Amino acid sequence: MAFRGGGDTYTMEIKDTIQDRVRARDAAMRVLNRLTAGAAVSAVVGVGLLGAISAHTIPGTASTSTASTSTATTSTSSSSGLQTSTTPVTSSSSSGVAVSGGS
Repeated sequence: MAFRGGGDTYTMEIKDTIQDRVRARDAAMRVLNRLTAGAAVSAVVGVGLLGAISAHTIPGTASTSTASTSTATTSTSSSSGLQTSTTPVTSSSSSGVAVSGGS
């Protein structure tokens, strides 16, 4: 549309629509970047949560047991009057652990 002064509004309208499209594209890219970051964070949190839940609920996990140790010393004397050295006697016991399941 031309005015009496010879001005043309067509090029102005094209520039405005191009700027609108650029703004719309930038806004869409920001939304896409936020969604991508949110999906990545959610995936990491989900894997950690599932790992923690499965670690507490899967049967057959090994538990630590304490070993009891007893020490006794013995000394004997022979008929010749000499005393033998004292030697410590140690024994330890622990319970076995059975793990079932798995593949």
